[in-house]
Amino acid sequence: MNSITSGNESLQVDQAFVVQLQRDLEQAFVVLTDRCLYESAKWIAEALNGLDVQDDDASSDEADVMQDAIVPRTVPPYADTSDITKLDRMPASEQKKYTLAKACFGCREYDRAIMFLEKCKSPKCMFLRLYAKYISGEKKKEEQSEVILGPLDGDSTPNKELAIIIGELEQYFRDSDLSRHDPFLLYLYGIVLIKHKCEKAAVEPLIRSVKIYPYNWGAWLELLACVSTVDQLPGILAQIPSSDIMAKMFEVVTSQELFQSTDAVFATLSQLETVFPNFQFLKVQRALLCYHALEYKESETLFDAVLAVDPHRLDDMDMYSNILYVTEQKAKLAYLAQLASATDKFRPETCCIIANYYSLKSEHEKAVVYYRRALTLNRNCLGAWTLMGHEYVELKNIRAAIESYRRAIGVNSKDVRAWYGLGQAYEVIEMYYYSFFYYQRAAALKPYDHRMWVALGNCFEKLQRPTEAIKAYKRALSLSEMEPSILQKLSSLHASIGDVASAARYSQLCKEADTQS
Repeated sequence: MNSITSGNESLQVDQAFVVQLQRDLEQAFVVLTDRCLYESAKWIAEALNGLDVQDDDASSDEADVMQDAIVPRTVPPYADTSDITKLDRMPASEQKKYTLAKACFGCREYDRAIMFLEKCKSPKCMFLRLYAKYISGEKKKEEQSEVILGPLDGDSTPNKELAIIIGELEQYFRDSDLSRHDPFLLYLYGIVLIKHKCEKAAVEPLIRSVKIYPYNWGAWLELLACVSTVDQLPGILAQIPSSDIMAKMFEVVTSQELFQSTDAVFATLSQLETVFPNFQFLKVQRALLCYHALEYKESETLFDAVLAVDPHRLDDMDMYSNILYVTEQKAKLAYLAQLASATDKFRPETCCIIANYYSLKSEHEKAVVYYRRALTLNRNCLGAWTLMGHEYVELKNIRAAIESYRRAIGVNSKDVRAWYGLGQAYEVIEMYYYSFFYYQRAAALKPYDHRMWVALGNCFEKLQRPTEAIKAYKRALSLSEMEPSILQKLSSLHASIGDVASAARYSQLCKEADTQS
């Protein structure tokens, strides 16, 4: 028997636990698919496929007896899932309309789905109607958007349905008993609040949603979007008992997004992998944690293992292409680009992979073309905005680079590459106070990366602030392996302020480091 421990609570993991978890995931797949939450349903199906369930040749009757005899609770005690079918209840008169509306939604006929459910009152029908209204609004917003970074392009094109959805949901919450709030309506409320740039207000309904129904992975991802700093995470986790396996998934993914490659995070991830040994999503999280820790070889090995099992997986493969770009593996990146293109050439991830390939060949104009394609397919493609900014820097188009980085931050304020890129862009045009501000933001997000502190130190030098520059370079030195370039900087700065002894000491250390390298 294993246990996943976090705080004062632990989750006992044995075969009985896994059997019950399998039941819960199978049920969750049906519930999520029935609400047209296909991405969350796909995640659940992959998790189900990754479970470590012992299959034997026992008869089905014997298996049923075994499963009925051992029914531990895998969902948290606060989640009322004893009769999850109550979430699906609706009058018989609404059932046929719901079935038709769901078929229309699946065919992307969102306005028809809305029309068929207009007079339905059950929470399930209300969710699908408002969710279709939200998706329809997003679709029309995209249609009205201008060419990427064109003269009339901006990030302020509104979804005109948001205000209507918020009004209906708030009326529903006012008129219904708190204990009977539908978790999917709470989830949708969180989505539209985030779209309205009200992330703090969205936290409360999203937490309530995952507490009532923890298997909606989409709700956890929206909650993740509300977490902008490491300091916010403990407050959110404190409201969700840490013995919940979905809360642990959320903790690992949030830590990865916040660049927290700590021993505790890896320990939790390892325990989750004992429950889901074949869940490729967890392997990707480990690869991304290694990537953020600059362990590129380990990360590459993990991504190779994922592709060996699931060669047509495109999720997160743009991050894999970043690793191949940094390690300058042109042949391998070309193969990945061919594989992705053969799988689906109209996925944003595919466009980013091809763009990285052209960038590695120093064909920056072609790289920009493919990043634009990725953004045409999905304007919230974070990597495309950031990496297109890098390409514009290479092309000396600093204005376009700055706008690209700003749009990336608008999509995800946790993107350290965009903050760092803004610092570099403003440094190129010698606006060092602006550069200093953005480097500070980057260092706050990734304080254990010595490159952030080197950039700050360099900025302080340009601002004629040698004392602060020395502090920044010392911090960088403590996070690196005695890099000669940092030692040389420290030697020069100490000499400039008249500290000859320290200058000589760092100069000697620099010579020793050069000799060892």
